[in-house]
Amino acid sequence: MSEQHESKDAAGDSGLRARIKLNNLVICALCFALGALLGHAVARGSMGETPPPLDEAQLRAIIASVLDEHASAAQPADKAPDRFALVDDDPYLGVVDAPVVIVEFSDFFCVYCKRHFDQTFLPLLENYGEYIRYVYRDFARLTPESAPAAVAAQCAFVQGKFWEFHRAFFDNQQSLGRDFYMQTATENQLDVDAFATCLDDNIALDEVEIDGLDGQLAGVQGTPGFFVNGQILSGAQPYRIFERMIQRELDKAGIDYAPVSG
Repeated sequence: MSEQHESKDAAGDSGLRARIKLNNLVICALCFALGALLGHAVARGSMGETPPPLDEAQLRAIIASVLDEHASAAQPADKAPDRFALVDDDPYLGVVDAPVVIVEFSDFFCVYCKRHFDQTFLPLLENYGEYIRYVYRDFARLTPESAPAAVAAQCAFVQGKFWEFHRAFFDNQQSLGRDFYMQTATENQLDVDAFATCLDDNIALDEVEIDGLDGQLAGVQGTPGFFVNGQILSGAQPYRIFERMIQRELDKAGIDYAPVSG
């Protein structure tokens, strides 16, 4: 499996656009409902009748009807969630158009992220590598060193060595700091001067912060946080949970596959 780059499209804005669209639908529904009820009351009044009191149940029914109508028009029943919505241009392993996309939001100082790395990450790649695209994104908020560690890994990504740093950081979680970053760069034969410049100038800090914001907007509240084909999964869940979700997505895609080991 190889590390690859994705171009930055408008995918990062898709969640925001969806929320704006939903808010607009709610506003339209309220306006429509109030307009309908007030219009009915005015008509009754013009005929000399006493307008009836506002019927809350009727109002709710009209709002629900309008929202259902708009939701049906905006989202065809057979349209699946966009599994690539949170992919962005971050490092990944696997096939670019894999039927199952797993996006992890993580912090190199998170002990539960390390547990996931030790117990689940490698078995997933071993058993489902040809069917998944595994994306790593930063949610670097646990310690003052979380962001610098994420920046260091992103600087390694620029030179095609992200996953080597990913492994080294989780294998040596208690050693993380500038000296260790430089040592890891040397051990992996990076251009050390370019790496040091990237690190010291915080060149990748914007990317790290964008990852965190995207995760927060998508509903991530702590690390690790995962999205399996757009479905959120929180915490260092055991391998079997991921296996069940992956198998379900493969079944939906019409792929008959069962791993030899698990």
